[in-house]
Amino acid sequence: MRSLFFDSAPYAALLLDAQGEVVAINRALQDLCGPAGVGLGEGSDPVVVLGVRDEPSAEALRMRIERALSGEASPTLALVLLGNPRVPVHVRATVGALQTPAGALAGACVSLEPMVADGPAVPGASGSTGVQADEALIKAERRFHLMADALQDSCIFFVDPQGRITDWSESAHRLHGFTSEQIVGMPLSALQVVVPGEEDEISSYDAIRLASERGQWEMHGWRRRASGEAFWGHTLLTALRGEDGTVEGLSCITRDMTVARDLDRVMNDLNAELERRVSERVRQYLVPNHDLDVFTHHITHDLRAPLRHINTFAGLILEDSAGSEVHAELARYRDGLRAATRRLDNMVESLLSYARLGRIDLHPVPLAMSTLVHSAIERARREHPSVDVSFIVQEDLPAVLGDPMMLGQLVNSVIDNAVKFSARARPAEVQIGWSPDGDGRGQFFVVDNGVGFDVSKANNLFLMFARQHHSIDFPGDGTGLAIAQRIVQRHNGRIWADSSPETGCALYFTLPLDGR
Repeated sequence: MRSLFFDSAPYAALLLDAQGEVVAINRALQDLCGPAGVGLGEGSDPVVVLGVRDEPSAEALRMRIERALSGEASPTLALVLLGNPRVPVHVRATVGALQTPAGALAGACVSLEPMVADGPAVPGASGSTGVQADEALIKAERRFHLMADALQDSCIFFVDPQGRITDWSESAHRLHGFTSEQIVGMPLSALQVVVPGEEDEISSYDAIRLASERGQWEMHGWRRRASGEAFWGHTLLTALRGEDGTVEGLSCITRDMTVARDLDRVMNDLNAELERRVSERVRQYLVPNHDLDVFTHHITHDLRAPLRHINTFAGLILEDSAGSEVHAELARYRDGLRAATRRLDNMVESLLSYARLGRIDLHPVPLAMSTLVHSAIERARREHPSVDVSFIVQEDLPAVLGDPMMLGQLVNSVIDNAVKFSARARPAEVQIGWSPDGDGRGQFFVVDNGVGFDVSKANNLFLMFARQHHSIDFPGDGTGLAIAQRIVQRHNGRIWADSSPETGCALYFTLPLDGR
């Protein structure tokens, strides 16, 4: 009876089984295709049976059949049937699902309605702009479904404006474990897990309301799997509006962030432990350094009183002596004592300066390096009037960020050193310049053409009272570079030297630049 009814139906149709294979065609389909349609018959592929030969139309038909077999509705589709190329037939196809009395999907029916072609039929083409637009829509829809189902560690599904789940993708099934039958119609809150102390910032109801008002809203919290397991998820809700601006529903994109969250917690714990160890190590170094600074400060102050006494008593020696020869001999002793006390006093003063640099606070301000350099050059000319030295200063010296007193002392020290050790050169020349060092720092250099030294043997170059030349040849107490190094280190910079005997010395140091 059913076969008779199908075969006598007034519209052309094909019956497909649950696998999408053709199981029957009716007489109306054969009549539609005309006498030349004798090639029509039952077979496995409806595309082949109908003679749909252009690929976009064939793909669109297969998609509609696939959706019908999964219980979804599809729009009609314009086709050109070319069972016999000499008789092209234009039809509009509708694909619907077939169900058993119990409601189970049993297959699909493809019904065909004749339509007037827009001009002569062209084999292999849809024949109208409307068909092409329909095919583009089908392709876009298919791409979307492929994307939604292929997501990994993430999923997409849809809810209505009230927050009830309406569409459940394969990726959502994979991430949460629920089937479409289990979850469709349930509220979004059914996917949330309440963990004491780690609840979502807001309820799902408020999140949907805010997403509808603002376009998007993000949620973080524990999410539910069908197995009972919970995972930490990040959900992005996006409002979907119709042409009139009304919210028709919302898309929900959820990503499993459990591993990232655990990694973040581990990194936070490691950072906290690292900070604790660094603080402890800094404290271990600060305490002895502070004690050393205090000791140096006190010992240098205590040394100055005996030095003053020695200098005073040396001046009294000649008062109780008689005779020119005795006076001359004692005068030499007195002068030697006074010279030694002056040198020792200078060393004590340098120790005080060195200790003071470790105790005083930095007060960094923007400073013009060119001003510091030219001030130091004038000072060096006054202190070394007998040295005929020419200075070559790079014009674009930048502004630095540092303590004015310390950086003034630094620049004075390195330029004074360069002038002192190039005094014998003919002509004496000192070059001063800079280059960017990256990370907001500048690398400065002071190069002279003086006596130089063997840098491979100068391991103590930046130690207090360490000298590379005898004090008879070059005056000084060997503290300038040690103090310079401490100033540079207080500004988180580096200082180093490059030299060789009789070729001069190049001193380099880095300082933070003024970023304004």
